[in-house]
Formats: sequence, C-alpha cells, structure tokens
Amino acid sequence: MRIATLGISHETNTFSRVPAEYDKFVEVELLRGAEIIERHGDSNYTIAGYLEASRELDFELVPLMFARTGPIGTITKDAYDRLAGEMLGMLRDQGPWGAVLIANHGAAVSEEFPDMDAEFARAIREIVGPDIPVGITLDMHSNISRDLIERTTACVVWRTNPHLDTRIRGRKTADLIYDAALGKTKPVQWIETPPVLVNIVRQFTGEEPMKGLVDDAITANERPGILDTSVAEGYPYADVAEMGMSFIAIADDDLAAAREAARWMAVRAWDQRVELNVPVPSIIDALTTAEDLYVGPKPEGVTNFVPADGSALAAPVADNEHSHLGPIVLMDVGDNIGGGSSADSTFILAQAKQMGVKGMLLSLYDPEAVEACVAAGVGAEMTFEVGGKTDDMHGEPVLVTGQVRAISDGDFEETRPIHGGYRYFSAGTCIRLDTTDDHTILLTGRRSGNTSREQMYHIGIWPEKYRVIVAKGVVSPRPAYQPIAAEVILVNTPGVTTADLETFTYERRRIPLYPFEEATYDPGSRLGDCDQ
Repeated sequence: MRIATLGISHETNTFSRVPAEYDKFVEVELLRGAEIIERHGDSNYTIAGYLEASRELDFELVPLMFARTGPIGTITKDAYDRLAGEMLGMLRDQGPWGAVLIANHGAAVSEEFPDMDAEFARAIREIVGPDIPVGITLDMHSNISRDLIERTTACVVWRTNPHLDTRIRGRKTADLIYDAALGKTKPVQWIETPPVLVNIVRQFTGEEPMKGLVDDAITANERPGILDTSVAEGYPYADVAEMGMSFIAIADDDLAAAREAARWMAVRAWDQRVELNVPVPSIIDALTTAEDLYVGPKPEGVTNFVPADGSALAAPVADNEHSHLGPIVLMDVGDNIGGGSSADSTFILAQAKQMGVKGMLLSLYDPEAVEACVAAGVGAEMTFEVGGKTDDMHGEPVLVTGQVRAISDGDFEETRPIHGGYRYFSAGTCIRLDTTDDHTILLTGRRSGNTSREQMYHIGIWPEKYRVIVAKGVVSPRPAYQPIAAEVILVNTPGVTTADLETFTYERRRIPLYPFEEATYDPGSRLGDCDQ
C-alpha cells in the first residue's frame, strides 16, 4: 500500500505584523521527497510517527513535500498558492494512493483562507476522492472547524503541552488510517466546540485544570467503540470563527458513541471555564519574587525532571535540600516566540535594569546588533541599543554596554526531549554579549524560541549559572528549563501574545465566547459549534 504524506505547518498570529511569506518557509523548513525522511526520520515530530508506522506495518510512506516556518503573521496568498500548488500537484501526479497522512499545525490562516487547514484538506479530498482515508495530526493549539472534521477520516491532536508526544500521536493517526484503508475499521468523527477559550497562561498540561482535561480525554478513549479522543486548547491569537477549545472523538462506525464522548469531555471543560482563565503576575511582582526565591546555582547532577516518554511534563519534584537551588525562570508571556511574537521584547530587561536585578540571561532577536558585533569582533566593547526594533508592541530599545564574548553561526542540534519534537535548529548568526551590569544577552540573527538549552550551550553560555533566566514563551520552554530551575514563574507582559486578550480587536471570533462575554453551553444542541 502506498500512503502519501505532506503538510503546511504554521501557527498564524493574525495580530503579528510580520507576514508569513514564501521565503520564510524556505528559511526554516521547505523539504521535498527524501529530504523529509532525512530531517525527521530520527526526530520526535509527527512525521517520525508516520515513518515508524510504515516500517512496522509494512506500507510504503511516500514523502511528497513539507513546509514549516515559525509562528508569525498571516500566510500570504503567494506563499499559500506556491506551497499548496506544488504539493497538490505532486499528490495528483504521483497517485493512486491507498491513503493520505497530513502533517499540519491546525491554526493556519492565509490571506485568502481564514481556515487554511480545512481548505488544504478540501483540496486533498478533491484529488483523492471520498473513499480514500485521509488522516491529519494537529498541534494542541489548533483552532479546529467542523469543515476540517468532515473532510478528514481521522483528526488526531497532540495531548501534551509542552508538546512531547508528537511522534506518539503521529503514530496513532497512521495506525487509524492504515486500519481504515484495509477495511478493518470505519472511523467516524464528532467535534464539540463549547463557547470557551483557555488563556495561554493556563495551557500547561502538567498542572490543573488542563491536566484533568487531558485525563478526561484518556478516560473517554476507554469507552466501548472509541478509537481516539482529542482535546484542542485552541490558539487565541488567531482571529477566526473557530478560535477556542474543541473536543474530538473518533468511533468505529458509531457516530452516536463519538458524539457522546466528545460532549462529555466538552461539558467537563465548560465547568472549568473560570479556572481556565486565571491571571498571572506582573513584571515587577515576578522580578521581586525571583529576587526573594533565588538561593544559588544548582549542584551538578541535580535536576527536577527528566522526561523519559511522551507523558505530560510534571511540576518540579521536591529534591530535599537541593530543590530550592537553581535559576528562577521567568516566562515572558507577551513575547511568546512559539505564539508568533517578535522575539525582541525588552519590557523585562528594562524593568530589571531599573530595579537593579543582576545575573539575568535572555535572548533578543536583533539582526542590526548582530551585524555590529560581527563587524567589531570577539572581545570588542560595545555600547548600543538592543531589542524593541520589530514594532511598537514589545518595548523600546534598551541601551547596554558589554563585551562580545563569542560569535557563532547559530546552528545547533537538540537530542533531549523537546517541545514539538524537532531536532535541528538555526538561530542565524548569534552573539554572546556580557554586559557591564552582569547580564548575558544572546543576540540572534533569526527569531529563535527558547525551547532548547543547546541554543545557549552551543555558544558557551551555561544557563544553570544565572540567577534569573527570561524564557520567551509560556509552556514550550519548560522541557528545556524546568529541569534546571528552582522555580518557573509566568509573567504577564505586553505584546502580540499577551495574556490580556482584551487588548486585541477581534472581528471574526464567535460571540458570545467566554471569557469575553458570559455564555451558555447546551451540549444537547449544536449551539456550541463554531459555525453557529
């Protein structure tokens, strides 16, 4: 059996002013044929799960084309037309197919298609016809429509945030689609979308309330006839009609069973809607707490958590007298690079300088500063402004004085468990700048999320030695930094990914939608669905 795999993976922040142009995909990941296997065969990403299934179930997985870029603004019409046009041409020309496996994100928006993932699935279905099984594996931050469910045979969502089970869930999709192609099962799906979103600061699946909702999905999966269940947290920075939480159940030729399982999960989440939207500390409060909590560097060999499988990342485990040692990690919510932010927010840095906080480590995307440091060379003393240059949403540039300690090409490889399951990274030209007020700033030539400590190690920075680490993200940096942290504190900063969703002007979202408005949810009707 020949099964095709292809995908356009993008988390679109419609409030970002940085468009997702074709070249942005070329810069990060635009792979064809064997390049896909070479890049993802030994990773923990979704496609690795597809490849694993092909080896163990003995079908031929044919990699066509895969495109991915970091979370930024809306995909341009040119980019979508070029990417989808080439991929769909491959699908059309290289068939026939026994099935199709899609590796998308689930929160993609293009200039022409607000629900790009559903449009991509529609085009694939048009090519292969109504009877060929089509499976799709999505990120937990998906905004999923009923259209997407109707156009696929099986829609499987990752169950952990940070995303550590990406390969496992990809394998589940492949198993479901393979069985369907052989006629062993007849998957039918139901999606339930109560009018509620979960704030980005409450999406960590290692603690309540999300931990309990993932547990509910696992429980619902044990019902008779249920093949799989998913809970999607949604992506609140995409202004689309389907924005918000969704719950999917797949049953074997029993739509009523799928409907009841999905509704049961949705009702359980609806009852937690207040807890899913609790605020987090301000910058001043977080920095004050960090100063109070810090004791000293973590002893060599002591870690709080080393994830060994695809299970949800747990909160730090007490380690007797050493559990309080290590850096205080501040999650910069408003500059969540994994959510489409600028990667150059200076709000925390500026406040730390004002408060006299010492020993801080952070990264800033600043090609201009990188170029100046490269020209000056290693050892040069620099006085210049860094950060705050992408737009007017992420603070003003901050004047710093420091020494260029190292320069690298920014390429690094991460073999530890990591959010998303990726392995190879490029941050562009990188500079280690040690400032005169005892901070270290990693200046990057490309936007690069803080999801891997190798980002720092590769240029000679040891995060374990710092008092405070600013991680630009909400959940994605946890696999990298929670093992060395004494405490992880979420910080309510301004920016294009701020937790204060009221600062955004939405034009397409559902109304009412909690917590923006009070709402009701009737699981016995379709009132909770995104197209009503």
